[in-house]
Amino acid sequence: MEWRRLYGMGLQGSKSPNRTARKYKKMETTKQSIGVDLGGTDIKAGLVSSEGDVSCRVVVPTDVETGGPKVVAARIAEAVRQVLVKAETAASNATQQSLLNSARESRSDDTAFEIGVGLGSPGLIIAETGVVHFSPNFPGWSDIPLVTYVNTELSKLHAPKRAADINKQYKPVLRGMDNDVNAMTLGELHHGAGIGYKNLVALTLGTGVGGGVVIDGEVYHGSQNTAGELGHTVVEPNGRYCGCGNQGCLEAYAGAKNIVERIQEKIETGRNTILTTATKNGAALTPRTIAEAAQAGDKLAIEIFAETGRYIGIALTSIAHILNPQIAIIGGGIAEAGESLLFEPIRTELSKRAMDIPAQMKIVKAHLGNDAGIVGAAMLAF
Repeated sequence: MEWRRLYGMGLQGSKSPNRTARKYKKMETTKQSIGVDLGGTDIKAGLVSSEGDVSCRVVVPTDVETGGPKVVAARIAEAVRQVLVKAETAASNATQQSLLNSARESRSDDTAFEIGVGLGSPGLIIAETGVVHFSPNFPGWSDIPLVTYVNTELSKLHAPKRAADINKQYKPVLRGMDNDVNAMTLGELHHGAGIGYKNLVALTLGTGVGGGVVIDGEVYHGSQNTAGELGHTVVEPNGRYCGCGNQGCLEAYAGAKNIVERIQEKIETGRNTILTTATKNGAALTPRTIAEAAQAGDKLAIEIFAETGRYIGIALTSIAHILNPQIAIIGGGIAEAGESLLFEPIRTELSKRAMDIPAQMKIVKAHLGNDAGIVGAAMLAF
């Protein structure tokens, strides 16, 4: 872990509750921090080394239905507490155990060791101030000082009544928060498919379509923290309505819900597909079942993924022309459809539409999988 002796309250050298603000650097020494990936249903957290190795993973329910942002902040603190307990009681490797022992040996009775925590949160995040301006996952949230709320809850972990849990020697402090997709992009940049690149874009294809942009090795936030909304690139003027209220956004074609809706519409017109029988037998219609049908040779399922890839390719063509990134990294559940179903149609569309130099942008699958959010969030604390 990153062990820092504390002298008084607050973050040393920090001018705001979110010290990491803009510039993120991969640490060269072996240190560890805790990454927290906040979702509408679950909170995932783990201990992450500066090399991107994850251990002591935990998942706790977000419980957003039972209360407001302060309740969610308490759940985040609980996830951190569970990671610390795992780190103490079941060290996952010798390096981690050595770091824990070193901390115990070097601390004095009146000092604690700060453990950096990083948080990836859905929504529009004001990174400098640690505020969630808006989040579709958390209805009613507006300009929530989440970093302050979380640090208030984390401070309670070091209180005497909780000392038995974490040996009263570790003081977890939330040192950085960013949009969850920006955090995932940061993880891929330093420890995944983006290693060795300074200019890239990342797309996450899940319930919706998220995006992140890296320019000269740094995540780009834009003038008002809204950069990276690649899912709202228009790919079909006057097309399907998107949740944002616009028409023809990429998300309206490549989000999980929208992929299912598109194939349902075609089935209702009488198109032949093995999915008709499957759904009648009780199978749920999901991007995964559609992909499985496509892999089994179902023509309609193959067509849906080819269309999805085409729309992603159209969006990436615009992005390639505007930003000229070296690589586009695509992750999320939809990306699991694989090379032939999804990635080849994307590359074909880019090759057909882009000018010569922008068309050289590589298109690859993300490497970190489900750990991307945790790894990227932890980078915010280094």
